[in-house]
Amino acid sequence: MVQNQDIFQAYKPLRNNLKKLCLDDSFFVIWNFVQYLQFGKKIDKTIEVIPALLLLKDTRSWRPHEWELELLTKEIIINSQDTHFTSKSLKKWSYFSNTLNKLRHLCSEIAKMFIDKNNVTNEFNRIAFRQFPWQSRPSKDFLVRYNKIFNIPTLNNLVKKIIGLTVNELYFLGLAFGGAYLKKPEISVSHLDKFYINKIGFNKIYRFLEFTSKDISFLKVNMIAEQEINDKFEYSYNYLRAYPIIRMIYRNEKSLVCPLPTLLFWRITSGLYYEICKEKDFGVNFGNSFQKYVGEVIEKANNKTIGYIKEEEYHVHKNRKDTVDWIVYDRDSALFIECKTKRMILLTKLQLNENSIIKKELDKMAEIIFQIYKSIDDYRKNLYPSFKYEQNRQIYPLILTLENWFLIGNKRLDIVNEMVAKKLSNKNLPLDYLNKMPYSICSMEEFENVIQIIQSTGIKEFMSKKVFDKEKNTWAFDTFIIYEFPNERRK
Repeated sequence: MVQNQDIFQAYKPLRNNLKKLCLDDSFFVIWNFVQYLQFGKKIDKTIEVIPALLLLKDTRSWRPHEWELELLTKEIIINSQDTHFTSKSLKKWSYFSNTLNKLRHLCSEIAKMFIDKNNVTNEFNRIAFRQFPWQSRPSKDFLVRYNKIFNIPTLNNLVKKIIGLTVNELYFLGLAFGGAYLKKPEISVSHLDKFYINKIGFNKIYRFLEFTSKDISFLKVNMIAEQEINDKFEYSYNYLRAYPIIRMIYRNEKSLVCPLPTLLFWRITSGLYYEICKEKDFGVNFGNSFQKYVGEVIEKANNKTIGYIKEEEYHVHKNRKDTVDWIVYDRDSALFIECKTKRMILLTKLQLNENSIIKKELDKMAEIIFQIYKSIDDYRKNLYPSFKYEQNRQIYPLILTLENWFLIGNKRLDIVNEMVAKKLSNKNLPLDYLNKMPYSICSMEEFENVIQIIQSTGIKEFMSKKVFDKEKNTWAFDTFIIYEFPNERRK
């Protein structure tokens, strides 16, 4: 545990509230609110709520947010009683709202103490990584994307070697358990036979649970060790991200409890990456699979209004080179796309003041951007084998990331731009590439919409409105689409 004494004093009222709670009731309430927020399900009648909720009035001012419920669940595990009954309960609206307000007050005090004009941009990015993923509820698109990327022989073999399940078995069991947790927060251990199906024996069910669950005592000990009562309080690692299913006695029965089912969904999709990313040859195979998936998306979206070319080999004297991963083009414009699975490391997502760590990570993105400009320079020299240079064709460099980097606002983008400009200068490449062909960073989730919309708008009509507008150039693609192309988005 890392502790700041001033923050600890502000933390004590929340801790004292949580110490009066039992796990059973608390998890039941958390689960109900998550179901309400993410899927619009009714809250159980045993839980008190204010009339505004029952009357379906605007509840934004008082209702909890999913990221607050995740943090609250972590703090409940750290502080609450292991007994199955106490006099205080989150089922009582007065106690729930009082606890939530104490959590918010603590976060407000931390902000007052640590955030200033010098680090506010870092705080915006920390908020983005914490909150934005929760704003998209679990979807089949997200599930299919990761299933297709992981489900190639080389990666499938790694998953089977480390977890003991194939990708299909992992997803099958994940959906089976996830479906059960949409109905109630617990599964009795005595009822595990319901998940036994041909070819999915008990051994595989136990393998799945080894990957997704831990005993409540393990979680408590490790959460206390990792807890940071300082500027990282809201952002420090949560073991529920790795083990969203909790083994515990729930209502006097040995059970598997999942108060936050969305975390289980993330565990079997984007979270699978962290289990196998250190294995030999993982990076190459994962990158190739992502690149192939991007091509499939382009092909499926195409209504014959665009052309596309995959990566090709070419030579400059004796040097072997590759074109960009994908070129998407129409009559007068082209997207030059580089597909990158590189993720921003956790430490960077947590940092408020350590700019050297942040800049080191931003430099990795700057290098990716520089490389795409370097490749475009070869295209302009007419070295690409199948896509000949045309002077009047507008090029739009696009770095396509599997996970969103949330480079929000001007400050971090300005740092990246400076880094790219320096790299261009060092290699004697024109600095005006940044102005004439502004780059964009786009997540795969966003691109799946972008590639469909440009079928009707054309590449130039869509991209120029974003990249040549100083304000919109800093927006996320989703925000830009909602503002600029609402009709196309609805279609």
